[in-house]
Amino acid sequence: MLELTIEQISMGQSAVDKPAALQLLANHLVADGLVADGYLAGLQAREAQGSTFLGQGIAIPHGTPQTRDQVFATGVRLMQFPEGVDWGDGQIVYLAIGIAAKSDEHLRLLQLLTRALGETDLGQALRRASSPEALLKLLQGAPQELALDAQMIGLGVSADDFEELVWRGARLLRQADCVSNGFAGVLQQVEALPLGDGLWWLHSEQTVKRPGLAFVTPDKPMRYLGQPLSGLFCLASLGEAHQALLERLCALLIEGRGHELGRATSSRKVLEVLGGELPADWPSARIALANAHGLHARPAKILAQLAKSFDGEIRVRIVDSQDSAVSVKSLSKLLSLGARRGQVLELIAEPSIAADALPALLAAIEEGLGEEVEPLPAVSQQREVIADIAEVLIAPASGAQLQAIPAAPGIAIGPAHIQVQQAIDYPLRGESAAVERERLKQALSDVRTDIQGLIERSKAKAIREIFITHQEMLDDPELTDEVDTRLKQGESAEAAWMAVIEAAARQQESLQDALLAERAADLRDIGRR
Repeated sequence: MLELTIEQISMGQSAVDKPAALQLLANHLVADGLVADGYLAGLQAREAQGSTFLGQGIAIPHGTPQTRDQVFATGVRLMQFPEGVDWGDGQIVYLAIGIAAKSDEHLRLLQLLTRALGETDLGQALRRASSPEALLKLLQGAPQELALDAQMIGLGVSADDFEELVWRGARLLRQADCVSNGFAGVLQQVEALPLGDGLWWLHSEQTVKRPGLAFVTPDKPMRYLGQPLSGLFCLASLGEAHQALLERLCALLIEGRGHELGRATSSRKVLEVLGGELPADWPSARIALANAHGLHARPAKILAQLAKSFDGEIRVRIVDSQDSAVSVKSLSKLLSLGARRGQVLELIAEPSIAADALPALLAAIEEGLGEEVEPLPAVSQQREVIADIAEVLIAPASGAQLQAIPAAPGIAIGPAHIQVQQAIDYPLRGESAAVERERLKQALSDVRTDIQGLIERSKAKAIREIFITHQEMLDDPELTDEVDTRLKQGESAEAAWMAVIEAAARQQESLQDALLAERAADLRDIGRR
């Protein structure tokens, strides 16, 4: 595992150009017994494939997969270049981190540098650093706190076995943006540690964005490897953010109070025991959704716009669902709920705005959010309707005839024109978070202007509504926050934007409601715009 220490740092180095800097790094890696003599060719080949410049005056030269057999031991060597080295395209490097690794361990190093890359003027600070200790402190950045709040607790979740419980815990971490997709698969490969009192522990550093802890309990008695399982900790580990929690948990187990977690009936109780962020007693209200097609794009857009008129946090969840509450101000998150007609929504508002916000939102939902709504049937009839909706649809057999619904009267005959989407080529790494953020801001502004022109030229109200929804998606704070996180990690504006859009589109496609799942096309459309 790659870690940064002061022993790896060489201060006050100089090199006339990038090849000379690579030669210096290779010499150090060879002299320290980390790589074979020919590793320099691997560093040069990797730079030929694409620059290893991260931004903020930092580059991370490393070999190619073909030169991994020349690595004797995993390690890094850091060289400070106060005068700077031109890494190409005017990108100046003040710190080069040479990496010797037999796998993709340099990705772990990138995770460690994430906090530092988000700082302003880091490059100049690295240039002026006068000691290895000062330079290392700059790279480590401000210490991150362990994310642990009510949204990270899942009590009585529906799970048939240990693997499904692991997936539930990993999902909570993903929803909190602590980990990337695939963390559940990573945890499945880790050996679980029994803590006693029916509690188990899993952790990993792979695909972690920020440290976080999820705690889940099953809805029925469960055993794993012959031992009882009443609660599972899933830790997204990064640095030492979890040390205080471990000390608290160990003390709890020594006192024989571990059963308090496995038997907890509220997230507040768990957080009190573990020392997490206690949730405020926020006011809430419930209402059944009466819209015929559920909370699809148009009503969701109206609800999000109304929520944005209140200066405070408002969340919503589906009652009797294991999914966490989401921001009402985020159109993409509202759509990801997949709320259907007849389901009960619970609105939760910050105390300072609850008295005004909750009645306004409840009234808007009751009135149909811009749609004509029919009263909901009695409970017994409602269950029958939901059962009908849940019917599995099977694709028609080849050659079968289907009765279709015409979009327009008459018959038209002519050549079919197939639109093939243009492949968009863009760099994965950006110049700097500030530069890429400004580029994205300008692009979003241009697209808003473009869509506004389409709205003004559209004569049909239904078409205008589609483009108005696209504008609302562009202003979604959840999307832009996720993009900004990626920009701080060194991604280009294009790469960050498309990755977030694609993740949101796939989540939308996974919904059972076909109408809501189709909104993935809208997300991809604004992504390409």
